[in-house]
Amino acid sequence: MTAQEVKFSNFFETTLNGILASGATSMTLTAAPTSDGTSAIAAPYYLVIDPDNASNREVVEVTAASGTTVSAMTRDKEGRHTTDPTHVDGTVVRMAVVKEMFEDIHDRLDTIPAFPITLGTNTNGNYVADVAAGNGLAKTSSAGEGQSVALSVDMNGATDGTSISVDTENDLLIMYDNNATAVKKVKAKQIATPQDINPFLIMGG
Repeated sequence: MTAQEVKFSNFFETTLNGILASGATSMTLTAAPTSDGTSAIAAPYYLVIDPDNASNREVVEVTAASGTTVSAMTRDKEGRHTTDPTHVDGTVVRMAVVKEMFEDIHDRLDTIPAFPITLGTNTNGNYVADVAAGNGLAKTSSAGEGQSVALSVDMNGATDGTSISVDTENDLLIMYDNNATAVKKVKAKQIATPQDINPFLIMGG
């Protein structure tokens, strides 16, 4: 389906207020789906028209609505009908659990970036990285669904490791390879050992 956050209304059922003709992408309901019995929910959401009629049942995806007026919708999400059926005035409209709801959830999960960082959401609906203080990581940008979040490494902000015993055989360091213009990981033992400087200088005459 679509990686979108669809809205839900518990136990919602109403009727068509007028005929829904074949091919029409707008309709009027007798009552609007609500979150608490009063406040209308925002699109997108799914409705089932004529749910108890196996031959005429139709799942629609509402993409724009205001109260009882549905101004945009996608007809026959199941692909059940050769042509969109016509529904008469007074036909039952129900918000039922349909497979398309779960397919949208699966699509949203599939688009989450695959790295071990807690994700939050900012006011624009984009993912941002929530990184614990003191680990040397900082968020440098936000990203939408399915996109990577850019991170930077702050050496001064990293946890102090001067007290640890370095395992030169197994401990890894991050370094920038100037020749390859790439960041690489290396073993601590690969770093050259500083050379001793002889404190005595021999001066010739």
